[in-house]
Amino acid sequence: MANKQHIKIFSHNDLDGFGAPVLLKTLQPYLFKNATFDLTTCSAGNLDRELSYWFRQPSLHQYTDVFIADMTPDSDYSFQQLEQHFPNHWLIFDHHESEEKLRQKYRQNCITPTNTDINPSATSLVWDWVSQNVNFSNIPSKRQNDLHYLVELIRAYDTWDWKNDPNMDSATRLAADELNQLFWFYPLSRSEMFVTEVFGTSWEQYRQNNSLLINTLNGRRQRYLDKHLKSVLTFELDGHSFGIVYASDYKSEIAHALLKNHPVDAALVIDNRSISLRSNGKLDVASFSEKYFNGGGHSDSAGGTLEFNPVETGEQAVIDALKHQFEINKKLEKQEKEESSSTFADNLDPEIAAKLASLFNNN
Repeated sequence: MANKQHIKIFSHNDLDGFGAPVLLKTLQPYLFKNATFDLTTCSAGNLDRELSYWFRQPSLHQYTDVFIADMTPDSDYSFQQLEQHFPNHWLIFDHHESEEKLRQKYRQNCITPTNTDINPSATSLVWDWVSQNVNFSNIPSKRQNDLHYLVELIRAYDTWDWKNDPNMDSATRLAADELNQLFWFYPLSRSEMFVTEVFGTSWEQYRQNNSLLINTLNGRRQRYLDKHLKSVLTFELDGHSFGIVYASDYKSEIAHALLKNHPVDAALVIDNRSISLRSNGKLDVASFSEKYFNGGGHSDSAGGTLEFNPVETGEQAVIDALKHQFEINKKLEKQEKEESSSTFADNLDPEIAAKLASLFNNN
């Protein structure tokens, strides 16, 4: 009997981050019959913390392999721990340019695309890797085609090729957009379930079964974009122009519309302590985000974190303004009371009052 594999997966919590591990689980009956997968997802910038915590767990010895998707550790310590605990049994499926130098140091453990002319995503890197499996041909042709198309939709959206690739057909552009919309419609607790359901069928069938929801989301998004794009602020910094807006949903779409509607080099979309950046090619937002927001990503698409919460800052500004106005109102009320209680003589000029008093005394 073949040795059992217990594979731990760490991945990002966006569509591509879920797509990569769900693809592995979907292909488990064909390619990994003796393997089980355990998934942990996390937000950008938190991978090293999750790894550090996991390396200290008593259950660590139960795992045979570690896969990391759509993220790369930022510290050499994490890589050293991977080498120490899982020598030759860990892989990274990541495509973000800001961590490329780190991956080069451990390139034997980092999966690269089979076609370097196509912008990869984590899910497409997993597809490239499993395609080389000796048992890949056991997957029925139709199943291969359906899965490959879903992989392409995720890749197209994650790399923004659905907007930037002039050779991409309109049907694929639309499908990539709709799949991503559906993903963000569901709460994070249901993300893996949603992606699993989609990978369990074809996009054509899933789209047909959910056409009403998709059409409703399209209308909702347009209203959301129209509303939030009215509050864009622009500014200049270090020879570059920026547009900034607050939005908790549809961040990529809002950033793209901001770049289209305003003559700026980069769009910044803020939400709580996170910030999403998009560029029109005039600014490397991956380097910019790494420098100012402890983040990273791609040259035209990146993310980071803020040292303050703009929502709380805005709420505090309202509180401060309210208290300030309250003090002004108190002073005005006090002044009005004083004025209403004073006599006619109190309000007269002293010289006029003296003349009036002299006049009445003479009479």
